[in-house]
Amino acid sequence: MNSIERKDYILTILDTKHSVRINELSKELKVTRETIRRDLYTLEDEGRIKKIHGGAVLESPSGETDYEKRKIEKRLEKERIAKTAVSYIEEGDSIYLDYGTTTLALAQEIAKLKNITVVTNTIPIINTLIKNKTIDILIPGGVVRNNESSLFGQFALNNICDIFITIGFFGCSGIDHKAAVTSHHMGEVLISKQMIQQSQTTILLADQSKFGNIAFNRTANFEEIDIVVTDQLPNDSYELDYLKEHGVELIASS
Repeated sequence: MNSIERKDYILTILDTKHSVRINELSKELKVTRETIRRDLYTLEDEGRIKKIHGGAVLESPSGETDYEKRKIEKRLEKERIAKTAVSYIEEGDSIYLDYGTTTLALAQEIAKLKNITVVTNTIPIINTLIKNKTIDILIPGGVVRNNESSLFGQFALNNICDIFITIGFFGCSGIDHKAAVTSHHMGEVLISKQMIQQSQTTILLADQSKFGNIAFNRTANFEEIDIVVTDQLPNDSYELDYLKEHGVELIASS
């Protein structure tokens, strides 16, 4: 197991147990304690964990809320966004559905379509689409993030570098004129960043509450986003003007 695989393993354990001990990891991974310490220091430098005496805990600077709770928050707004976003998809398209609950709402609309290919690393989206036998589902794989039912990591990154998508639909935790598009989990953000590069058209799905918020990790600059679909235009005219100046088309769902 190389250093990247070890770090993915450590993050997986932290997602489940919220803390790790150097001695235990050393035994489980059959490497020296000094090797584990180096891995933990690297992860801390990346802002992904907090090193403590004898181990580490998961760094959660942004207070990401529980996935099941988020699914029911702003449900109607997400449904409106999804109904607008699905209109961009044509039969034969290949699409990417990013992490988050707004993309899950979009998946529920996509489940009514046929003859498309969907790339996703979100298990609830897979479960939503799998009953439609006319939809091909490609799962890049990776390490399971249990509390979000998602997958991420180097294995997934390796698998997406040579695929190209008609439309990528992306979620986010914040949209701000200074920080641009941001999200919480670094491992998921790395997948999202790469899939933006693999998409011919990038569409961001975000309800009005995301405007003006900043999460821990930048997912994209505005120049990388073609369209933002939201439930309601932001109240701050400066945000609107800034998006337009950077070539982003802002669509409010009806």
